[in-house]
Amino acid sequence: MHRRVPKRTAAAAALLIAALSGHGVMETWAANRLTPLSIDPGTVTVSGLSSGGAMAVQFHAAHSTLVQGAGVLAAGPYLCAEGSIGLALGRCMKGGEPIPTAQLLQQADRLAEDGAIDPVAGMTGDRVWLYRGAQDPYVHLSVADALEAYYRARVGASGLVRVEHEGGGHNFPTSRDDAPPCSSSEPPFIANCGLNGARLLLEHLYGPLAPGVAPDGSGSLVQFDQRPYAASAGSETLDDHGWLYVPTACAGAEPKACRLHVVFHGCQQGASQAADAFVQRTGYLQVAESNRIVALFPQVKPTAQPLNPLGCWDWWGYEGEKYGTRSAPQIRAVKAMIDDLIGASRPAP
Repeated sequence: MHRRVPKRTAAAAALLIAALSGHGVMETWAANRLTPLSIDPGTVTVSGLSSGGAMAVQFHAAHSTLVQGAGVLAAGPYLCAEGSIGLALGRCMKGGEPIPTAQLLQQADRLAEDGAIDPVAGMTGDRVWLYRGAQDPYVHLSVADALEAYYRARVGASGLVRVEHEGGGHNFPTSRDDAPPCSSSEPPFIANCGLNGARLLLEHLYGPLAPGVAPDGSGSLVQFDQRPYAASAGSETLDDHGWLYVPTACAGAEPKACRLHVVFHGCQQGASQAADAFVQRTGYLQVAESNRIVALFPQVKPTAQPLNPLGCWDWWGYEGEKYGTRSAPQIRAVKAMIDDLIGASRPAP
């Protein structure tokens, strides 16, 4: 059962937006933790590319009672790496060795039985949008097939859509004229594929949406302080700040008037390596602005210890063997961000 948003949400949101509105992109951090907004807690969805896609899958599995759907681009099934960097770089990217999907499903079942993740039944009926560029040099077709098989077993066929885009490389697909061609597989991994990936996945997750519009400055893209979340969750890999987009219509809105979508960037797409390119150029903001979707972009950074030189989300266990569960540092941190935004009670330290 989803938690209810307190009546103070609208007032708190109004105070936050009053401080931020009219400034467009903000370069200063919102102090301390995030402030509750007028978000319906039954509308939380996630998406991500590559390592961010793997994190979207992990977060969906860990918190399936909360998450209502996922958009996954160029990634494999839950627990694919089984805590091994060798398997992560091998079968979970290049293919070759078969991915034991049935075994991974059983592992997830056991984690749910042990209370490490939400009951797997929480995924039943969820909406899932899968994407891979057919010429992706990093993520093999067999990996995408395994992800589809995993989700079919969990959510059923009716809510699942898969796109295998001809000529597409390892990138986030957009229709931007100023983006590299769709075959591109270079940083910041955003390409012109003649389709709006952000819109397609969000429309699949939420149903028909209004046309996207360019934010006019009254909506707010702000940087917020991730350090309190990293500290409380015990993560050493979260960047100092993340991004939050609050649409104009969500400023002082009635309770539960807006939705929440969490976007996980891929390797080399975080703020410390690509500035705001992933946030600004993937198309999420335009769709969010016209459809009352608050967009949360948590960020991780490259680190030498633990070893994460490309700034990837943890999908093989560099922050611990429980990386795919509710107790994983990165998952705990993002869940706390969501809880603050929807006004849920914070757990005891």
